[in-house]
Amino acid sequence: MQQNRLNFHPILYKENTNAFLDDVVPHEVSHLLVWALFGRVQPHGKEWQSIMIDVFGRKPDATHQFDVKRVTRSFLYQCNCDSHALSTRRHNNISKGAQYKCKKCNAVLRMA
Repeated sequence: MQQNRLNFHPILYKENTNAFLDDVVPHEVSHLLVWALFGRVQPHGKEWQSIMIDVFGRKPDATHQFDVKRVTRSFLYQCNCDSHALSTRRHNNISKGAQYKCKKCNAVLRMA
C-alpha cells in the first residue's frame, strides 16, 4: 500500500481475465483508495465496501473462487499423529515465530 502499487499473479490473470478486470482490479484499487483516504482501517470494512459499491458498482466480496492449485505451494509439517500441508502464508508465519497445533493431538506442528 505504501508504494501505491498493485501486483497480480500472471497465471491467475491469464486464466481468469474477465473476472480480474471485473472484480479483482476494483477490489485491489479500492484497497489503495481506502489507504489513501482513511489510512489503516479494517481491510474489508465499511470504507472499502462503500468504495466497491459507490465507485465501482461492484459487490464487495472479500474472497474469490479461482482454482489456485496450479499456482500454490505447500509445505509439509508434522505433529505426533499425522502430516499437514501448510500454505506459504502459514509457513512464513511459522518462520516468524508463530505456532500452529494439530486439532487432533494438540501437538505443535514442526517441519517434516
